[in-house]
Amino acid sequence: MEQRRIRAYGVMMPSLAFLFGAVLWTLTALHSRFTLEDAYITFRYSANLIGGKGFVFNPGEHVLGTTTPLQTLLLAVLAYPFGPRAVPEVARILMPVFGLGAGLVMCMALVKRNVPIAAAALGMAFLYANTEVIRTGIGGMETPLALLLMAASLWAMIGERPVVTGMLCGLLVMCRIDGLIWVMLIFGTVLLRSRKAVLLQGAALVLILSPWVIFATLYFGSPEPNSMLAKGVVRPGMAHALTDPMRIVRYAQWFLSGTGVGWGAWLILWLPALAFGAWHAFKRGLGIVAAYPLVYSVLMYLGRAPRYEWYLAPITFASMPMAALGIYEAYRRIRLSSYVGVGLVIILGLAYCSQAPLMIHRLQKAQQNEDQFRREVGLWLRNNTPPNASVAMEAIGYQGFFSERRIIDMAGLVTPKSVEFKHQTSRNGQIFDWILQGFKPDYIVLRSFEVDTNHHFNGGPLFLTPAKEAQFHATYREAARFKAPYPDSAPLVRHLTIYERRH
Repeated sequence: MEQRRIRAYGVMMPSLAFLFGAVLWTLTALHSRFTLEDAYITFRYSANLIGGKGFVFNPGEHVLGTTTPLQTLLLAVLAYPFGPRAVPEVARILMPVFGLGAGLVMCMALVKRNVPIAAAALGMAFLYANTEVIRTGIGGMETPLALLLMAASLWAMIGERPVVTGMLCGLLVMCRIDGLIWVMLIFGTVLLRSRKAVLLQGAALVLILSPWVIFATLYFGSPEPNSMLAKGVVRPGMAHALTDPMRIVRYAQWFLSGTGVGWGAWLILWLPALAFGAWHAFKRGLGIVAAYPLVYSVLMYLGRAPRYEWYLAPITFASMPMAALGIYEAYRRIRLSSYVGVGLVIILGLAYCSQAPLMIHRLQKAQQNEDQFRREVGLWLRNNTPPNASVAMEAIGYQGFFSERRIIDMAGLVTPKSVEFKHQTSRNGQIFDWILQGFKPDYIVLRSFEVDTNHHFNGGPLFLTPAKEAQFHATYREAARFKAPYPDSAPLVRHLTIYERRH
């Protein structure tokens, strides 16, 4: 009878946490329809695969501008029966399932290492309730799939299944290039235990990755994503900026926010819970989970990673179980009644749920900005420009996907020449001029203030001289102007203007 009660308890706790996450994520997704801008870059690659145009963003241009070939291929296969325009819907359904599954598999892996089921389930609930994890989970990007592969590889490693572990690690690298950090820790952990297991893991990883590496080398010229090269372009002074104290502080705050740390009184409570949980994670043989947030943060900082919200999701994924374990161990030592613990969990849950409508409202406004702003720009281009028109722009997600036009990416993710320009000069106005002269785009999408005030979004003047400005206006005319419906939710992009080349 006692064993049956323990088993029932072990099933009930994760089930309740999973149900909580499923309801919260479903309500948020249905009410907001939230999809991140960068997800549409991958969507366009998948749509072109379905349409028979190849693994390309622009037909005929073999550039690897997505860092997630695994998600690209998966979406193409699953959306194929419904057509190219179904790709976003498939992603909106599939990715949250992967995100929720990641929490459940992580819970199973922790329990394998003798983490109490109550602590593991609490970690699940913390993960599912995190605002940025929710944004990323329902946002259509590959992050939920990457988290699921991280959790599954940990579970396989703990279960001493080296071939399965290696295969999952290979898939993780295909899903996100920064998955290499987790893979490195997985292999390092196994190496301390068994050289034979490491060799088996390595062979399985090579087996999974080799077909893609061979294909990417032949098709793109390199398996290294061009989008990663574009984001890693060194700006003037950046090498010295790594030691800038203020930059270190800003990044430290950003990375700490990924662990769930708030400021004020919350910091005083949460940080000790994280540290206490990390200590107990190490004692239980979960050093990889405890070390990962720090290792990931340092390597991403040294790699000059841009501060995008979805880059923090892996840190959050590893931190939530540690915080839960720390809280559980502290609670156990205080020896409070179990009824008090249940009461505290209920109070915290109700407090969070009272804030959920505000989060959903914020996501609704953000999505309306995308749908009635960037998406509308893309649709205007599709409906008002020739099919063979070229369009220069900086945000190529929504605008690129819905326009269905050849895109000249001024940020360089799918246009390697833009990356070359950035290597040659630090003057954004000069880069813009080279793009105009080198590509002669038929249309250009700019933030309205860039031309109105002659100020480049990334700093400095857009036009280096009055003659360059006059030449621009002689060559291009304003074709349409768009305003964000909620400009306060998009302070950096309130107005967009489409310029058409004069003929």
